[in-house]
Amino acid sequence: MYYLALGISLLYLMGLVTSSAGDPTMVHLGLRRYNRIHRNSIENYTGHVRSIKGTADIALRDVQDLYYYGTMDVGTPPQTIRVLFDTGSSDLWVPSNKICSNDTNYCSNHNTYTHNKSSTYKTSGKKFHVKYGSGEVYGFVSQDNIAVANLQVQDQTFGEATFIDTQTADSQFDGIFGLAYPAISEMQTNPPFVNMIKQGVVNEPVFAFYLNKASDSSSGDSSSGEGAELVLGGVDPNHYTGDFTYTPVIEQTYWKIQIDGITLGSNEICSTYPAIPDSGTSLLYGPSEFTDQINQAIGGEESDGTYIVDCTTIDSLPDVTIYISGKPFVLHPQDYIISMPTESGEDVCVSTFIGSDNLSFFILGDVFMRKYYTVFDMGNNQVGFALAQ
Repeated sequence: MYYLALGISLLYLMGLVTSSAGDPTMVHLGLRRYNRIHRNSIENYTGHVRSIKGTADIALRDVQDLYYYGTMDVGTPPQTIRVLFDTGSSDLWVPSNKICSNDTNYCSNHNTYTHNKSSTYKTSGKKFHVKYGSGEVYGFVSQDNIAVANLQVQDQTFGEATFIDTQTADSQFDGIFGLAYPAISEMQTNPPFVNMIKQGVVNEPVFAFYLNKASDSSSGDSSSGEGAELVLGGVDPNHYTGDFTYTPVIEQTYWKIQIDGITLGSNEICSTYPAIPDSGTSLLYGPSEFTDQINQAIGGEESDGTYIVDCTTIDSLPDVTIYISGKPFVLHPQDYIISMPTESGEDVCVSTFIGSDNLSFFILGDVFMRKYYTVFDMGNNQVGFALAQ
């Protein structure tokens, strides 16, 4: 979770859609860094597991291939909240109904949580405050029961947001459901999936993402679509082909792994380097020294840190290959170049490789995870990739 409130470059792309073809505007929200608390391994939780109950298949809504969200319930009786399931952060926060006294527009477009209506609500007396590159979310910490599909967690600690910066609030989801390790929790608490493991709610300590393209929606609507899926407690064999390639998590904060290198065609861009698969980031981020090589080689013209590519050249551009555990994971130009409409009615083609001088790792966002079904295995502290279908 690095750009916007969740690691996506949503605002850049929305800015591009509403700008003229010759004047794309990028709203760059910056990178968030952590020096957090207790770096617990998931092995510390295995002794707490009681009866195993199952898995949950959560349908995700795809919004213009920019981000994916689903629903969860909070409280008793349940109050439904739309959340972005984010492997790049570790906290759950939802908008409090108290936000409505300051921002009626937000509440007209989003669901909120009213703790006075829940018989299982518990107060904590603590506050939370999360800062992002050009925005923030803050409020107070609460406890309540939550449910994702058929999976229920007792006494989950989460944030009730009483202020959400306007840029973050322009999305179709209401809150964030963090899926990374406890070590980067701003609230210094267990993320919901870790509590699912501790409370014996899931069959296996794994979850997996299938991210479709909006244009693949059965509705034919290219702006948004259904078909994406998150499985908590297992994997869905209908959404991948072949075998998984697994690689160990090298640091239990984000889901940080090590890639063997990246090539553009036959040219090496970099060798061994850290990377983070992140469902909360829409594009592919990396250190500028490497992404600039790719963007310049494909003929991209730089505009505010983003590269525009001649749409007529896409079919002739080279593949980008990311090597993981000795296996090649190929991105064709049709995978790493996206076409976006502008107000003038023309399409503009944009490279999804975005550089940052502050990054010391690559972020394998939704562009990569759409091509490769991704399983996050907390039991064995590893990530697996297989070709999506």
